[in-house]
Amino acid sequence: MAGPMSGIKVIDLGIMIAGPMAATVLCDQGADVIKIETPGIGDVMRYLGATCNGIGGLYHNTNRGKRSLAVDLKSAEGVALIKELATGADVVLQNFRPGVAERLGVDYDSLRELNSGLIYLSVCGFGDRGPYAHKTAYDNVIQAFSGVAQSQANPQTGEPIQYYQLFSDKLTALTGSQAISAALFARERGQGGQHIRLSMVDSVVNFLWADVSGTSAFADGGAEEGLTLAKGVRLLQFSDGYGSAAPVSDAQFQGYCKAFGVDAGDPRFATVMDRNKNAEEMKDLMRAVNNSARSMTSAEAIAALEAEDVPCAAALHLADLPQHPQMQANESFAEINHPQAGTIIEPNNPPNFSGTPSPGLRACASLGQHTDEILRDLGRDAAEIGRLREAGVIG
Repeated sequence: MAGPMSGIKVIDLGIMIAGPMAATVLCDQGADVIKIETPGIGDVMRYLGATCNGIGGLYHNTNRGKRSLAVDLKSAEGVALIKELATGADVVLQNFRPGVAERLGVDYDSLRELNSGLIYLSVCGFGDRGPYAHKTAYDNVIQAFSGVAQSQANPQTGEPIQYYQLFSDKLTALTGSQAISAALFARERGQGGQHIRLSMVDSVVNFLWADVSGTSAFADGGAEEGLTLAKGVRLLQFSDGYGSAAPVSDAQFQGYCKAFGVDAGDPRFATVMDRNKNAEEMKDLMRAVNNSARSMTSAEAIAALEAEDVPCAAALHLADLPQHPQMQANESFAEINHPQAGTIIEPNNPPNFSGTPSPGLRACASLGQHTDEILRDLGRDAAEIGRLREAGVIG
């Protein structure tokens, strides 16, 4: 099975998460992705986080299925190899700090001269212009600046709280992969190649704004706060665990209260408009629901909510999901046999394409595993490959 990105060649100059994960989305969908890494070291993500027999779980997740070319971008011959690869590529992406690609000679303007149809994605933390353009940025720094931490503030203490996830990196990667797909589509319609500039800050703020902007979106003032769909929503605590419910419609709200034996007949809570208007008075009703929930097991509470057709779910651990009947029915996970780490469980690419199903997931490559193969594709013979390796250009 070829996948919707079959025939697309991607040169991945990315490091860490934001760049490489964007390329992995395309790889999962059938693109041929060549990951460029520094000889002897490679991407630092190979060594961070949980590892098994030298294989990093996070690195594998964000680089599975790619071919690895170990080449020194600080050498003129190494840059020449990248330029040669770029002449036949559809996409080049990188997440260097602004100015680094230009110094190396692998920036958009340099590669566009060789390939006018090239789609080039450059990712950075704060943007490539302005007072913060050259600040070093990692996920937690972007979370702080872009309002993530403040939007998650502890309601009792007001202390800002970071996500226990690489939220900014992963969201930027998904935004980047979508932007590349859009640019490829535009190219197919005759618009040619183009440079896509993407900042982590813009990706995160755009994602957050709908849910946590509060009254900030109303620039002229006069807006009133009401019930929120996200901020402050707390899990229900049961006698043996936790869960969540989303009683949005009036019928669901009535069913929600009924499931926990709480009378919701007060006319102040009859409609969503009433509940929005009387948000403060709703607190006593919600306390009664929460108190009742604590006396029920997770299974009892979820069954009662489902009987009333209220959207709900128990709070599960990620590690339990591959064995869950729903996830198995969705074929959400794949088992990958890695020669060093053994069986690795990875989520399958989420979209299910009926006409161009994505290929099966493949293991990540060892550092420089495909160097000789890629150079042979460029017409280099064994003697030339040996010379480049001896000179330290490749690994």
